[in-house]
Amino acid sequence: MSHSLDGFTPSSIERPESLDELSSTLATVSTSGRSATPWGGGTRIGVGNIPSSYDTAIDLSGFTGEIEHEPGDMTVVANAGVTIGSLNALLAKEGQRLAFEVRKPDRATVGGSVASNAPGRRQSSTGGIRDWVIGMQIVLADGTITKTGGRVVKNVQGYELHRLHTGAYGTLGVVSQAAFKLLPLPLEQQTIIAWFDDETTANEVGMKLVNGLFLPEAISVLSGPLAKHTVEATGETVSTDDVTTLLIKLGGGIRSIERQVNEVVGAAGAAAARGYAVLSDVSERAAWAKLEDAESNSSLTVRMTSRPLETLEASKATRTKISNLHSHDISTISDLGFGASTILSNPANDDDATAFTTIFVDEISQHSGSYVIEMCPLNVKQSIDVFSDVGSSIDLMRRIKAQYDPTNTLNPGRFAGKI
Repeated sequence: MSHSLDGFTPSSIERPESLDELSSTLATVSTSGRSATPWGGGTRIGVGNIPSSYDTAIDLSGFTGEIEHEPGDMTVVANAGVTIGSLNALLAKEGQRLAFEVRKPDRATVGGSVASNAPGRRQSSTGGIRDWVIGMQIVLADGTITKTGGRVVKNVQGYELHRLHTGAYGTLGVVSQAAFKLLPLPLEQQTIIAWFDDETTANEVGMKLVNGLFLPEAISVLSGPLAKHTVEATGETVSTDDVTTLLIKLGGGIRSIERQVNEVVGAAGAAAARGYAVLSDVSERAAWAKLEDAESNSSLTVRMTSRPLETLEASKATRTKISNLHSHDISTISDLGFGASTILSNPANDDDATAFTTIFVDEISQHSGSYVIEMCPLNVKQSIDVFSDVGSSIDLMRRIKAQYDPTNTLNPGRFAGKI
């Protein structure tokens, strides 16, 4: 795995495999006046501003160790280098799973996922990683080993600082271990896909399901070329390019799944969907993989969060403006229930990328949303902050950074406000 980042190549790569090695490495880096960026599986390393300095890569992919699973308590403790996929495989043997999901779970690690508060489709029903972390071990820039939270759910030991470190992108400390509350595996799962001629109708059906008698495990509205491509990935045929697709994952017992399927199919039929299908296991995997592939292969990716209806309106307005001005196709994935939309594009050149980004930011700001530009060309990163404006909180954030990392060793310049 290459450890280059935004045009920087580190002068050294450290691969600690124990807590003592990690502590010693950070202490050495800090006292020598160098900077360091922690690495996991590399799936989210590109998210963030250009580093102001990058001397040492700290590769934690070998920092695995033993996993401590307590099935009776429904908790698990794992080191930073453990992949999300391998952790879920272990938990499944006891009929349990992590409450959250992330992209590329076979590569994504516990440390990287927690540090970036990695998003996933199930946020609509179970929330994000921050909601399920109950404890954490962190190594500070000077090598000090600290702990916050615990290994049981009802923990009341001081401030919940693990929530502060979740999504801090490794700027306050290196996450070396995390403890999670778990959920049982659903006995059955089923995905339904439905496609519509009218985007408004698809959104209305989706929101009806979100606000109905049950909450789907995941429910995404797809617009733009991705909508048709996802339907076709399941083996279904779409006779027009202009469709909006609903992709819905259900979970529960056998009877519960039957009721949910009937509810979804009934809602799609009542809204005159152009087509729908209850997917086989193979088609289901193909459909969800299409979304992950689209996110991975887009050169410009913006994720916004706001109230669900606001995200739908902002996504549509952004897509329309760009298409009208640049004759360029834009796809969007809107995760209903959570209020998150991902806008995907592949601009033809750097000028288009800059223009598209300006439209994204302006439109999202008008809809009271926040955003992260997760993927973009280097020239775009050089001229903007990839995180939305945090307002007056920036002064407090800078003081927190200075308290935790007074030598500015960890991931300098990469977080919101270029902290």
